[in-house]
Amino acid sequence: MLALGTLLYSSCKHDYLEVQTIKADITTDKLYSNYTYVQQQMWNTYSYLPDGFANLDLETATDEAEATNSVERAQLFNYGTWNQYTNPDNVWAANFDGIRQANLYLKNKGTVDINYIKDKITSTDSTTYYNARNNVKFMEGEALFLKAYFYFELVKRYGGVPIFEQPLDYNDPNSWKNVQRNSVDECIKYIASLCDKAAAIIPANLSPYSWYDAGRVTNGAIKALKAKALLYGASPLFTANGSSTTWAQAAAAAHDVIALGSYSLDANYSNLFGANNTTSGEVIFYRRYGAANAIEYNNYPIVFQNSNGNSITPAENLVSDYEVLVKSGSTITGSVPFDWNNPAHAAAPYTNRDPRFAATVVYNGASFKSTTIQTYFGGNSGLPKQNATKTGYYLSKWINQSVDLINNTTTNHAWVYFRYADILLSYAEAMFNAYGPDADPQGYGMTALQAINKVRQRVQMPALTAAQLNQQAIEHERNVELSFENNRLWDVRRWKKGVSYFSKPINRIDITSAGVYTVKKLEDRVFATKMEWYPIPQSEISKTGWTQNPGW
Repeated sequence: MLALGTLLYSSCKHDYLEVQTIKADITTDKLYSNYTYVQQQMWNTYSYLPDGFANLDLETATDEAEATNSVERAQLFNYGTWNQYTNPDNVWAANFDGIRQANLYLKNKGTVDINYIKDKITSTDSTTYYNARNNVKFMEGEALFLKAYFYFELVKRYGGVPIFEQPLDYNDPNSWKNVQRNSVDECIKYIASLCDKAAAIIPANLSPYSWYDAGRVTNGAIKALKAKALLYGASPLFTANGSSTTWAQAAAAAHDVIALGSYSLDANYSNLFGANNTTSGEVIFYRRYGAANAIEYNNYPIVFQNSNGNSITPAENLVSDYEVLVKSGSTITGSVPFDWNNPAHAAAPYTNRDPRFAATVVYNGASFKSTTIQTYFGGNSGLPKQNATKTGYYLSKWINQSVDLINNTTTNHAWVYFRYADILLSYAEAMFNAYGPDADPQGYGMTALQAINKVRQRVQMPALTAAQLNQQAIEHERNVELSFENNRLWDVRRWKKGVSYFSKPINRIDITSAGVYTVKKLEDRVFATKMEWYPIPQSEISKTGWTQNPGW
């Protein structure tokens, strides 16, 4: 815990938090009595949040994408060769380390000494002291939120995990000897309770606290985490494993975010993934990476010099899910599912599609950095060129076209953990399952149908009718709105539909230079029911004697 030198600095250096080196020989008492050191410890706790861009490759373990790199770690998921010994997404230790860091602050928060600030006051202005006092209190709210977040990361993967109120050392096997796993229900309720405590500490209006840095935990972020946890808790996978959370509770939690009145849908969907996304009124909580270009080096179409071809490429499975707009002249009159068997669709497959398609996918004939991208066989970014896309598509979402790979220019990036559209879709799903498409018995001011249509109408997609709103429509909307945002891997699992979605072959589009399009199978995938939960790492089973998750 005390060795906070360059290792921890490097883990945080691309975040908005710039962690300073703390001497490794500082005692725990001195560490937590020193206000400056404690603040750095809190920044370190933030560093355990998921690294969104580093984990973008996990989208290729869903039906949304395929990796160009044949040895990508997600292929272990796709081939079904992962287990309790080898898990390409083993976050067990990292999240329990984060929980320990949060618990250390919660245990020692009363020892933080800020009296030295008061002693230095030589005028009637005590602002510095009161700011520090508020900051110490707010850090308690941050620690509670972060602890809840780390638990959510564990529970959505492994089911029930042990709840720790004290900072047990994960690396000390003796501290785990008699620990037992809590139930799924206990864990969901615990996450919600941590969020409630945090929300009571960090005010909804932070404007009087100008010193509170942008990017730190807000009341809206806390409520968004609770809403997401309860959405999962009410979902089939969780209720089948003992969760008592109801859809009505999930709807109420999502409404609590909406009722803040602090967030709104960005008029431009693409803004949410660009260099200035942190200024969008839709973004609730994010991780700032600063100026970088690694994601562009990996994902630019290979026509661009220095693109390394380590791409995460959208699959035809996802592309086919974007609807086709029906128009009368320039007026949109409706929309229909895309169908390759429809001659009109097949003749111009990328015309009049849901606008979120072009914001997410680079397709054959698309303009990218003023260059027409050719993904047909023999084209400037197509096979058989080395490192060309295997699916016939490249990724547009998150990729900043202002980056110049030849001159190694950079641009700001921020990964969005929570945004308002996700809250609206969560609300729509919970309200639909609790009360139906067009009922609002709690007087929230919005029905499930109205919520999902807000998201659709932001991109000029036609509104659904009550008769059209069903579970399939909800799943579709989450897929096209939230693709490549670390949702699909978990949505499909919580719906208990992994076998339906993830065991189907991944398809690609084969294109000739003459413009003939043919859907072909790219890869078979493996998904069994037991994979709805990750297996507990065998090292933990050996240490604790727990019963392994079913099927593993």
